[in-house]
Amino acid sequence: MRNFLFISTVVLPCLALSPASAQEKRTFTSSDGKTLEADLVSATDKQATLKRTSDGKEFVLPLDRLSEDDRKYVAGWLAKEAEKVAANAKANSRAARELDLSVEVDRSEKVKVPEGEYLSKDDVLTLYPGDKVHLEFSEFGKPSVVAAVSKPDSTVTFELTNADGVTTLNRTTDMQLTVAMDCENRPLGTEEFGRTHLRPTDKGLAATDAWQGKVWTLKLSNFEVSQKSADEVYNERVSK
Repeated sequence: MRNFLFISTVVLPCLALSPASAQEKRTFTSSDGKTLEADLVSATDKQATLKRTSDGKEFVLPLDRLSEDDRKYVAGWLAKEAEKVAANAKANSRAARELDLSVEVDRSEKVKVPEGEYLSKDDVLTLYPGDKVHLEFSEFGKPSVVAAVSKPDSTVTFELTNADGVTTLNRTTDMQLTVAMDCENRPLGTEEFGRTHLRPTDKGLAATDAWQGKVWTLKLSNFEVSQKSADEVYNERVSK
């Protein structure tokens, strides 16, 4: 379907900056009294992976080789991680609701937003006006929804709004990498989606894109995290 909607992309400086969350250093003690200053990288109920502060080397240790205090610390860490997993799963759940879609400056229509997940299992992010979602990217570029921004240097926040006959997508990030994605938009009155070439978020900058108010659904997919410039990635995608 030919996209008859206007598209406007503006890249602006990100106004709100947050420091990257620091890992907590700890001096771990083995059951035979040896000490190691390290970060706790990951853990299970049987072992812990520690990264030594001095050189970054990682060690996998059975929990029974750690002191009782350190075993309690690991247990507390696991409990906090479980809480994060539960909170993130809840953050990826959208409740059904009704909204007034401003299709023109002086006219609105009621539409029903269905319940469901923001980010699907095949990494498609679906947004409706009023949605605000934090996507955290792994070192391999895979996105996941998080309840709150704890790693600003690997997170992009997406917010879709609708007012005065305009639907607007805001993307904010502190990531010092280029983040690109495919975008499809759906206007009111049709089940068909039209394609929009979004400019990637540039390193540490925010981006704003706008459509006519009839657009009420966006699907973002094929996420790409790159060290290339936004212009280079954009031109590569448009030429495909």
